[in-house]
Formats: sequence, structure tokens, C-alpha cells
Amino acid sequence: MQVLHLDTLPEFARRELVDFYQFLLQKYTVQPLQTSTRKVSIAPRLVKPFKPLSREELYER
Repeated sequence: MQVLHLDTLPEFARRELVDFYQFLLQKYTVQPLQTSTRKVSIAPRLVKPFKPLSREELYER
């Protein structure tokens, strides 16, 4: 593993590097899936059959 020498960087650059490192950790670390305690029941909805509009119905206002 490679070692980074942060002593040569100015303080603001070190803070920026640490911030970026934390961002990468958050982005690439696998988070365990949280199971929902609430069960959601999804029921299909009844919809009316599709009826295409006629040209007259389409342009009337």
C-alpha cells in the first residue's frame, strides 16, 4: 500500500483531501440494506378501457 505524505501540503489542501477521502468512502462503501418495518400492500387499480379521441374531440375547446 502506498503512503501519502501530507506534510508538504498546506493546511487548506489537507482539509480538502480529507474531505474528498470521506466523500469517496461514503460513495464506494457498501451500506447494508435497511429493511422496512412497514409492509406496503400494492393492489392493482381498475382503469377504464382506453378510447382514442377523434380529431374533432381532440381540437375542441
